[in-house]
Amino acid sequence: MDKLKELGKKIAELLERVPAKKIDLALAIIITLLGVVAYAFTEIGGNTRAAFSFLHNIELRSLDARFRARGPRPADERIVIVGIDEKTLQKVGAWPVPRDAYGALVERLAAGGAKVVAFDVAFPVPEKNSAVEALKRLETELAGQAPEKVLARIREIQATSDNDVKFAESLKKANNVILGHLFLDAERAKAIDKKAVDDYFYVLSGKPFPQKFAVGEEKDFSDAKARTGQQNILFAAWQANGGLIGAGIESNIRLLAESARGYGFFDNNPDADGTMRHGLLMMAYQDGTPERDDFFPSLSLEALRLYEDIKDQSTKAYIAPNGLERVEVGPYDIRTRSNGTVLINYTGPYLSYRHYSMGDVIDGTVPADIFKDKIVFVGATAKGIGDLRNTPFPDYVVKNEKNEIVRNPDGTPKIDQASYMGVEIHANILDNLLHSNESGRGFLKRGGDQEMVDVAIIVVMGMGLGYLFGRLKPLYSTLVAIAGIAVFSVVVYVAFAKFGTWLCFVIPAGTLVANYASITSFRMIFEEREKRKIRKSFSSYVSPGVINLIEKDPKKYFRPGGEMRELTIMFSDIRSFTTISEGLTPDELVHLLNEYLGEMTNILFKRWGTLDKYIGDAIMGFWGSPYPQADHAIRACACALDMIARLDELNFKWEAMRLAGDNSKRQLSIGVGLNTGPVNVGNMGSDKRLSWTVMGDHVNLASRLEGQTKDYRVRIIAGETTYAEAKDHYVFRDLDKIRVKGKLKPVNIYELMAFGKDAASYSDLLSQWNAAVAEYRRGNWPAAIQKYEALLHRYPDDGPSHEFLKRCHEKLASQAPLGEWDGVWVAKSK
Repeated sequence: MDKLKELGKKIAELLERVPAKKIDLALAIIITLLGVVAYAFTEIGGNTRAAFSFLHNIELRSLDARFRARGPRPADERIVIVGIDEKTLQKVGAWPVPRDAYGALVERLAAGGAKVVAFDVAFPVPEKNSAVEALKRLETELAGQAPEKVLARIREIQATSDNDVKFAESLKKANNVILGHLFLDAERAKAIDKKAVDDYFYVLSGKPFPQKFAVGEEKDFSDAKARTGQQNILFAAWQANGGLIGAGIESNIRLLAESARGYGFFDNNPDADGTMRHGLLMMAYQDGTPERDDFFPSLSLEALRLYEDIKDQSTKAYIAPNGLERVEVGPYDIRTRSNGTVLINYTGPYLSYRHYSMGDVIDGTVPADIFKDKIVFVGATAKGIGDLRNTPFPDYVVKNEKNEIVRNPDGTPKIDQASYMGVEIHANILDNLLHSNESGRGFLKRGGDQEMVDVAIIVVMGMGLGYLFGRLKPLYSTLVAIAGIAVFSVVVYVAFAKFGTWLCFVIPAGTLVANYASITSFRMIFEEREKRKIRKSFSSYVSPGVINLIEKDPKKYFRPGGEMRELTIMFSDIRSFTTISEGLTPDELVHLLNEYLGEMTNILFKRWGTLDKYIGDAIMGFWGSPYPQADHAIRACACALDMIARLDELNFKWEAMRLAGDNSKRQLSIGVGLNTGPVNVGNMGSDKRLSWTVMGDHVNLASRLEGQTKDYRVRIIAGETTYAEAKDHYVFRDLDKIRVKGKLKPVNIYELMAFGKDAASYSDLLSQWNAAVAEYRRGNWPAAIQKYEALLHRYPDDGPSHEFLKRCHEKLASQAPLGEWDGVWVAKSK
């Protein structure tokens, strides 16, 4: 545990030294890389671990949402469905439907001019017929006894009573029927009739998928042995990429098979969540009998071939080591996924295609000419016998026999929340095939090109927006994140609805959200850390209000290193502090000094000043940094006057305490120097200790001015720039023009006397002062002495007048020439 704490401490220290922007960028890179890895495992590698499966399932749900957002689009009107529905079962008998009814249906469709009839129904066993069976037994019993003429008549009656024979004759006459069969996996194949399979393959073996090419193989496959080698290569590539392989078949009886025009499987393999999103165009079959091992077309593909009259030589499949690349059927070039599947671009919810009841077609309720040049799928649609499937459209609008929308009493369309019947899935696949060369109408595109686009989007959204998140305020980052998701959603939807392209949504969007959440959270934590540092660093320097402002935007107030800025600096010092301290015990001295410094510091903070440092009993402060203040001189003057006023209150309190017998307090007097000018300001010190401080000539001058308060017997002296910026708000006395120690250039100094609202109280004093000082600066010592004496007669406690009167007498005694001096007084003390 101790080691973990130590490690955590070291990591925290390391993070403290790393700039926040670098950490933001590192987070963006790491999360983006994780997004790419998750995508590679989930969408490219098809990893089935729980976490990856979860992500993929969410992506599938997002695809379903795109279908529902897009809604239905026009169905190809050449495709219709004849359903074995409840009405049919009532008219022709219970399930299974008698074969003669199928024959009647085929004849009606042929009479109406249907171009293709595809059965989504298999006929694996002969129909049970007691009359036919009795005639067969009778023929067997009379064989060799009855005349041949009688036996021939028995066979004639038997033929006319056999519905399979009737159905087979209808198939031959129509010559446009494709029979469907179902490939089975190895487990289900164990229960099938071997002889029935042999009989069916006697016919089906001659109708495999016409042409298969092993992409990348340069061998000659013209002889039988070579063709076997090619077949092995094709099967190996197919199996390696997850292509479906049938091990058994639910077939059609040979009598019907020999009468049909074509054959196609109607297998459809749902996704792991049970939803039908993928269709099949071809499948491999391998049951241990080498002569049967081959590839076979689907019902929909075979319907397309028959409808377009596409020959075998124009039907090709290209299988590469990385799976099925594409299928060419005449003018149609269909790109498939590596496992041979295609992504069905559903037309809409169930009943998107016209449905007719088989019973209505047989009895003529539905005119036969409706089916002219149509592709007709025949399949079960009655609930209970239908092939129920889940699709991206969970519900559908109910329609009547006239294909009109059935409405509720309030006028809204009636919605049925039932699953698709499998027969309509074949219709959708054929629709996609017929429009495979049209953007947005064929199968959904999802392959290597789309995967590269996905990865590029992850990188752009992860790195690009992650970079922005690290440089924007949290509010703006939130707006950018929302806008990014919104724009990306539109892009993904348009790619789907307009161009039939499935772009991954979940992982790119998740990468964006993860980047936003992690970087914004880090920045909030980092900014809180910075606030704590600021509060820790400046709580002793500035008021809480200033700290709050700095915390909101540290970058606004701090630049790397120091900077030159115009500020107002203040120095205050207790006069004769050494003498005062000698009369107090150490505890009494500390208590007195703490109370004084605490009160003065509170006033400085109240006026939004920055406490630079305590220098013994002196206080150094400034205004205008770190929080910029255009009125820094005005604030500094207010602080100085407040400090004087508060000290008077403290002295009154301490004097009362002394009179009450408490000798731990003393009367204090302070001098304050104010000066305004450009100085260097910033965090200065060593790596062990830094402080926000100022340096420069104007700082030194402020200190010198504080020292001059003793000589001039005033409390506050301000420099000329401070006076210039604050004169409209306060009462100043034009005090003197002096040359302080260490400087050659003289400066004008002013006494800060009171707030501007009290100007009337000082008007007479200042009027007399200005008259006296004018004579003083002209060097007219007698006149100056006369005026100063008159001023002191009225204001005997005016310290500057006493000082200037003394100077005049000294000048007069030294016989200094009248009018021959520049008015600059050279300061004798600091």
